[in-house]
Amino acid sequence: MVRQVRRRRTAVAVAAVVVAGTMAGVPARAVSGGSPVTDSAYAFAAKVVFGEVKACSGALVAPQWVLTARSCLSDGGLPVVAGPPTVPTTVTVGRVDLPTHAGRVLRANRVVPHPDRNLALVRLVVPAVGVTPAVLAASGPVQGEVLQAVGYGRTATEWIPDYPHVAPVTVGAVSATGAEITAQDPGGVATCKGDAGGPALRVVDGRPELVAVHDTSWQGGCLAEAETRRDGTETRVDDLGGWIRQNTPSNCNAGGASTGTGDQASVVILGDWDGDCRKDILAQLTDGRLRAYRSSGNISGTAPLFPAPYPYVGTSWGATNIPRVLTGDFDGDGRSDIIGQTADGKLTAWASTGDLSADYRLFAGATALVGTGFSTSSIPRLMPGDFDGDGRTDLLGQLLDGTLRVWTSTGDLSADAKLFAGPARTVGSGFTTTAVPRILTGDFDGDGTTDVIAQYADGSMKGYPSSGDLSADNKLFPATAAAKVVGTGWKATSIPRILPADVDGDGMTDLVAQFADGRLRAYRSSGAMTGSGLTFPGPYPYVGTSWTTADRPRILLGDFNGDALTDLIGQNPDGTLHGFQATGYLSEDHKLYLAAVSAVGSGWTTTSIPRVF
Repeated sequence: MVRQVRRRRTAVAVAAVVVAGTMAGVPARAVSGGSPVTDSAYAFAAKVVFGEVKACSGALVAPQWVLTARSCLSDGGLPVVAGPPTVPTTVTVGRVDLPTHAGRVLRANRVVPHPDRNLALVRLVVPAVGVTPAVLAASGPVQGEVLQAVGYGRTATEWIPDYPHVAPVTVGAVSATGAEITAQDPGGVATCKGDAGGPALRVVDGRPELVAVHDTSWQGGCLAEAETRRDGTETRVDDLGGWIRQNTPSNCNAGGASTGTGDQASVVILGDWDGDCRKDILAQLTDGRLRAYRSSGNISGTAPLFPAPYPYVGTSWGATNIPRVLTGDFDGDGRSDIIGQTADGKLTAWASTGDLSADYRLFAGATALVGTGFSTSSIPRLMPGDFDGDGRTDLLGQLLDGTLRVWTSTGDLSADAKLFAGPARTVGSGFTTTAVPRILTGDFDGDGTTDVIAQYADGSMKGYPSSGDLSADNKLFPATAAAKVVGTGWKATSIPRILPADVDGDGMTDLVAQFADGRLRAYRSSGAMTGSGLTFPGPYPYVGTSWTTADRPRILLGDFNGDALTDLIGQNPDGTLHGFQATGYLSEDHKLYLAAVSAVGSGWTTTSIPRVF
């Protein structure tokens, strides 16, 4: 249980940690003399648990990102590098009373360390819905001013308190990157184990602003500490707005989608064109024009889900000249972009501006030629996904001989031939359309990378978890030869359509199967892809009826209200669209999608609107 101790001068420790009973060799920080936080204005305060016993504090700074101390995420003293956390990490946010069920407890799947300050950003598997991120202060700390120090760590009397605590501290000397702090009251606050990375706040007109995060402390006043000094240091963040914004886009759209083919052509995974983590619709009209329908977030039926106006965003997108369309966040800015594949195999990309306020503003920038030789005859299947977990959408292609190859996104759409500039990596073989009639992509284990589930000709399904490693051939799915069976009986004759969707909001892709009789059944992912029969262990509740291709010629998938659950829109033969809001409830039959919430559109026949993205 002993954790690394980093020292300031000769006696001051930093970093974090904690489990009840752990006393020696693990100095960190917590607010010992403060008051319990009960104000919802501090709901952005976060508790970060790294592994089994190491805990710190932090602050939500974007819907899907928490800022904490970099030292909190060091495993055995090793440097913290960008990528997945080295041990399982969870974040509690929006819960100022820990024993309750308020807020969210979410896994973290990516870490971005600051290059020269004791800071790191932690990406959550899904946005912390309902929690307002902290506002960054516009100016730095000033000597003599009083800040509010918040933390989840040890106090003067408790090893692991049920509440975060807050107490006033006075700013001492200020540097370009940090500041000294002292307890305002000689008998007051000290920062202790468990509070590293917690926020130091300036309150302006009743609103807290994030000025710094806790770094080091003498820990005076902390439970079981003999030290009497009650000062410490903070790491400034007020000047890091640019770094935080650059590194905190959502990855809501990194999975991407492709226009379906064959039996999956009527299953549409939609894009989020303005980056608000709510799925919108791009409709291709018969004359090749594209029209956008932005989600209002209201799928309750009390207001339109897709209110006017409906701007035009493109022309000449007919299936003849652009037979295949790919969507995804190719440049990593949090918004869905679009790639059109022409009949001769050229891929051209349009980056989203996010602007849906008027006609032809969404793809107003220059186009970029990002690939050649991608015709449907040479690459029958082309599937977007974030296979390395960096928040940018890559491409997985199946060649005619069954070879799988990945083209990694650089994020650069500034000119031709830059987006997929690196070498394509071979990641599998034997995936011909005959041997493997269906390939499903999604983050089935919730680690932030896109995995593959292959449905074989006999109806068995095998899972291929992504390692995230695209540094060389055959590293992405290193256990391909020993892929684990995750299902049987999934032939297209018995299950015509498969909907990959996170229906319970845990950050892992589940499966919804449409049976031949039109019933829908949900298969919740456990996240385990290391053994046969582990990924979808059951039970398998029924979640809908009358979803045959005759009843619903097209099914649209997406989180339309931004609650991190995948909702459904069913298109009726007459072109009416009906919305079904997900509840996330999978413990009984017919509780996930209770009923059609409302008609959310009309005139959407496959004749009048041939394709939807």
